[in-house]
Amino acid sequence: MLRKKLAIYLIYGKKGSGKSLCQAREALKLFKQYKKAEKRYPELPKRIYYSNMKMSEEIEKQEYGKHLYYWNNAEQLKNCPRTDCWKGNEPHPVHDTDIGHDEIGKDLPAGKYAETPAWFKQMFSHLRKRGNRYLANTQVYEDIDIAFRRQIDYAFKIEKIMGSGDLTATEPAPYFIWGIITIREFDPVLLEWERDPDKREIKGKGLPDFLFIQKKFVEAYNTADEIPPYKPNTLEHMEYWCENPNCPIHGKNTGKPKIEHRKI
Repeated sequence: MLRKKLAIYLIYGKKGSGKSLCQAREALKLFKQYKKAEKRYPELPKRIYYSNMKMSEEIEKQEYGKHLYYWNNAEQLKNCPRTDCWKGNEPHPVHDTDIGHDEIGKDLPAGKYAETPAWFKQMFSHLRKRGNRYLANTQVYEDIDIAFRRQIDYAFKIEKIMGSGDLTATEPAPYFIWGIITIREFDPVLLEWERDPDKREIKGKGLPDFLFIQKKFVEAYNTADEIPPYKPNTLEHMEYWCENPNCPIHGKNTGKPKIEHRKI
């Protein structure tokens, strides 16, 4: 699914279709790529996977703090998470990173596009300049902020056509975990302008790929981990100065800044 190209990838599909499973599979593939690159080019800086989806304890023991970092609040995506970054210890934007965003519609809801801060939008538009790759998933394509949708490079629809049932504490676990998922690529421009789902299905790119659910994919991440709901709980502090430094109201030499706050 992921290509070498630094781009924005979106996975969308109904509840239980296997979106998180596909994202976990891509994370496992990335860890292998990181190690292969480090072995071949040990002098180069390390690439990392920065995600809000918790991986299994076994994977955390192997990768956390090395290739795996977590973010819990979208505001943490503003700065690089590395503790020993080669660009220094001063706060600076996320760079040379594969960013995983589970249920992106909860952090960037379509109805709250006006509250999306400028640095978040810039992270999408400056993706290649900063050496990043973005992998997100959502249930409904239209539920995401338009600023993100316009930046999507590759979109994939996920459907589970058959397989074992859902896991729940009130029922015995299935003896054998299995399933088949279809992955079909769609043109993001088509998704943006074509609202009729039947016409979308006709205009998909080629035939779908098939993914066979394996136990190692299911065990790679925490299937019971919940993503907190969208809740802007921080005010962004902004100060504005008059271009005339001697302005008696908002000049830097004689006045005070004009202060505004907006929800993040």
